[in-house]
Amino acid sequence: MKIDMKKSLMIGGLVTVGLVAANAAFAADSAIWTTLSVSGNISESTTITVEEELRFADATDPSLARQHTDLNLGVDFDVLTTQVGYRNTSTGEHRPYVGVGFSLLTGDLSVNSVTRLELRDWDTLRGRTDLTASASVAGVTPWLTDEVFVDESGVTGNRLSVGVTKGIDDTFSVMAYYLLNTALEGATTHTHVLGLGLGVGI
Repeated sequence: MKIDMKKSLMIGGLVTVGLVAANAAFAADSAIWTTLSVSGNISESTTITVEEELRFADATDPSLARQHTDLNLGVDFDVLTTQVGYRNTSTGEHRPYVGVGFSLLTGDLSVNSVTRLELRDWDTLRGRTDLTASASVAGVTPWLTDEVFVDESGVTGNRLSVGVTKGIDDTFSVMAYYLLNTALEGATTHTHVLGLGLGVGI
């Protein structure tokens, strides 16, 4: 039986991160984030996406903490993508943003990077860059992402997540993930997040 080393390493890495996360899961705050994402093609290379995210505090006794609505227009130039969007939150924050993504590796193992510049409440700039590795294994896509947040004061946060996406049919997909959300502003705090998502392509 032929063993695909890239897929084996990817799966091994995801399992390792998952086990480390599970060991630490009771050491800090917890949360549940749910996402509904609806996207459709305007043209062959242009996609519009509307996303609604509900964030619940305390996974053991969930209560709605925040709600985000995001509108995004993306253009695909093969190995490079661009995006422009706007996010509104239940805290009253207005957040227009622009971004650029690069496809660093394609094939059975894919590696992509996206950098976004946000204007928070029209007066504060924040940058965020993520690196994502993913693979297609037995009809599902496991993935690993690390995202770093920076502003004028320096690095303010990090989000490390491991998850899996499964396409149900040509329209619907589901996603589940674990995310370690680390805030570095002032005292360092950690939040362990269970994420669930539904994707709709129209």
